[in-house]
Amino acid sequence: MKSIKFSTLLLTLLLSMISTDTFAYDFEVDGIYYNLINGKYAEVTSGNNRYSGDVVIPEKITYEGVEYPVESIGDYAFSSCTSLTVITIGNSVTSIGEYAFQDSGLTTITIGNSVTDIGEGAFSNCFSLTSFTIPNSVTSIGNGAFSNCFNLTSITIPSSVTSIGNGAFKYCFITSIKVDADNNKYDSRDNCNAIIETSTNTLITGCKNTIIPNSVTSIGGSAFNGCLGLTAITIPNSVTSIGRSAFEVCI
Repeated sequence: MKSIKFSTLLLTLLLSMISTDTFAYDFEVDGIYYNLINGKYAEVTSGNNRYSGDVVIPEKITYEGVEYPVESIGDYAFSSCTSLTVITIGNSVTSIGEYAFQDSGLTTITIGNSVTDIGEGAFSNCFSLTSFTIPNSVTSIGNGAFSNCFNLTSITIPSSVTSIGNGAFKYCFITSIKVDADNNKYDSRDNCNAIIETSTNTLITGCKNTIIPNSVTSIGGSAFNGCLGLTAITIPNSVTSIGRSAFEVCI
C-alpha cells in the first residue's frame, strides 16, 4: 500500500515538472511569449495561454528597456493551437522550428523574406491550410514539413531551396507542383508536376497528376508516399530504380 502511495506521488511530481517545462519562457510582450537566446535575440515560444485568431510576429520587441530582434520561432511554439487561424511572420525571423505549428488551425500563413529554414513537421496536420507561398529566402524544407495538410493543393519551390526532406508534402491532395526555373538543385522539367533532383535525375516528390519524364532514371524513397488521390501512373523505361516506400499508402 505504501508503495502505491509513493508511486502516485512520484507520478504527480513528474507530471508537474512536465507541465512547467512545457510552458517555460523568459518573458511576454503583447501576448506573445519569448525566450532570450544568448542575450542577443528573442525566440518565440509557447505560453500559459493558447495562441488564437490572427497573430503577428514582430521584427523586434523591447524588454526591460532593451530592444531585441525576433529571429526564430521555437520548436512546438504554436503546436496544437487549434484556434490559431492566421500567422504573419516578420522579416527578421530566419528559422521556423520543428513542429512549430503542428496541429494548429492555420488557414493563412505569411512568411517574411528572411526565413531560411522550415523545420521538420513545422506545419504538419494543418488541415485548414489551403495555400502557402514559400519565400525565395528558404533554403531548407524539413522532413514532413507540410505532411497531412489535406487541403493544400499546389506548391511552388523557389530558386533558393537546396534541401527537401523526406515526405515534406506527404498526405496532401496536391494537384500542381512547380519548381522555379532558376533553381539549380531541383526542377519540374516538361511540366511534369513533380520535384526532380537535377544532377541525379531522381524524382523525389510527386503528386496525383505527375507525368514521369523519360529522362528520370530513379524514383526516390517515399516520392509518392501518402500521395492522396493517385490511382494510376506510367513509369517509363528510363527508370532503373525505385526507392523504399515510394508508393506506400497511395489512396
